[in-house]
Amino acid sequence: MKKVLSLIIVFALLITLPVLVFAEGEHPPILVDEAGLLTQSEFDSLNEKLNTLSTTLSFDIVVVTVNDIDGKTPMEYSDDYYDYNGYGYGEDHDGCLLLISMAERDWWITTTGYGITAITDYGIRYIEDTIVSYLSSGDYYGAFSAYADTVESFVKEARNGKPYDIDNTIDDYYDSYDYNYDDSPRELTAKDKAQAVIGSIVLALVISLVVSFGIKRSYTKAVHFNRDARNYLVPGSLNMSASYDNFLYSNVTKVRIQSESSSSGGGGSSTHVSSSGTSHGGGGGKF
Repeated sequence: MKKVLSLIIVFALLITLPVLVFAEGEHPPILVDEAGLLTQSEFDSLNEKLNTLSTTLSFDIVVVTVNDIDGKTPMEYSDDYYDYNGYGYGEDHDGCLLLISMAERDWWITTTGYGITAITDYGIRYIEDTIVSYLSSGDYYGAFSAYADTVESFVKEARNGKPYDIDNTIDDYYDSYDYNYDDSPRELTAKDKAQAVIGSIVLALVISLVVSFGIKRSYTKAVHFNRDARNYLVPGSLNMSASYDNFLYSNVTKVRIQSESSSSGGGGSSTHVSSSGTSHGGGGGKF
């Protein structure tokens, strides 16, 4: 009987072992909406998008919403949430997490591993400019979707060898892009050219007449040159009994001399160490 019972226990362990191993190695949810900011359809759509991007990039793009942050700062809460829930790809736990706390209407992005390289301080400010207007108006789905798209662009650009930063802004990319439009400008006809010439002549004549009329009016009063200034004085009107020299003010111009030790860059990512001992970048604010 004992032998049969032992075989049953071993058999049960063999069945449950793969399940236990899968559960332990399972990736944490990429979208956590504890504050209930999304509808079910929005949640499903965004969850699919975040999972697809994270898998494709091998870079976790996480969104977490909560009602409060348990007395922690937004930075501490987001760092700890990322670290202790096992987010991130590879040995450096590459990824980033957007935290939304509704208690004080805080947002914070924590970056880890390659996220510190890809999303610099400039990148955090750029994401802020992109998502805060959505958050303030209550369009949380729009904010999270824009956040995901922006992070994707930053990670791809960084892996191409030059992360977006103050010396390589995302606006520079669009300014240098060669746009080709299908609609070519319409070629001017002979009639169009004639109308343009006549219009220019008429406009020039009108301007000339206006200027000439103004000059003519200014010379309606005769002006004669007088070599002696005494003719302009009324006899006995000037009686100077004393004179004084009063110092009124001085102009001082200062030019700052740049020291050699001053930083000429200012780009990159500011980092800090979380309670788990992991380095993080990031930033945040209110909405």
